[in-house]
Amino acid sequence: MAIRKTILFLLILLNVNFCEKIDKGDDPEYEKRLKETLSRYKSNIKDDYTISETSNTKEEAIKKYLEAVQRNEPDRFIFSKEEYFNIFIPNTLGMETLTSKMPEKEAWELTDIRRRAALSRIQDIFKAYPGKSFTITKLTWRDDPKIMNAITGYRVGTLEIKIGNHTHTIEEIRLIVGHKGKYKVCVIGT
Repeated sequence: MAIRKTILFLLILLNVNFCEKIDKGDDPEYEKRLKETLSRYKSNIKDDYTISETSNTKEEAIKKYLEAVQRNEPDRFIFSKEEYFNIFIPNTLGMETLTSKMPEKEAWELTDIRRRAALSRIQDIFKAYPGKSFTITKLTWRDDPKIMNAITGYRVGTLEIKIGNHTHTIEEIRLIVGHKGKYKVCVIGT
């Protein structure tokens, strides 16, 4: 557990350092790469997308993702890097999201750091109860769904799971994306 906390601390420290580097504009090619990235994002705005491993409900999407994490398959039932850049980010242009205003490389570095930190916290819960099943005991949604062109974002409010007699709040699952009646976890973070 101490090693995980140390890793989490280092990830947060890298995240802060990474953000400072971007703010300083240390890369002379930054603006050029940003323009290229934004052009690519705009070309990926469509009415219809194919999203892998979707669920029939938002709740099922969360449950499937948590079950995958519990089975040590954390890359299943969550937007892949390709889906993130080809579907999610293009549909959030102009919506004040941090990663939609960065070149792709920096956006993924930041997203990946946040994902790994969030995943580590979720995995810690399941590692404390090896082999035990969980139930979602509480799930609320924040605000109204956010229409983002062809996709809809649903922000998770409160998510509680119960393993045995223990209840845990999971704050790391942030956003579920819906498209044409199918749903998938898109954003996790700390």
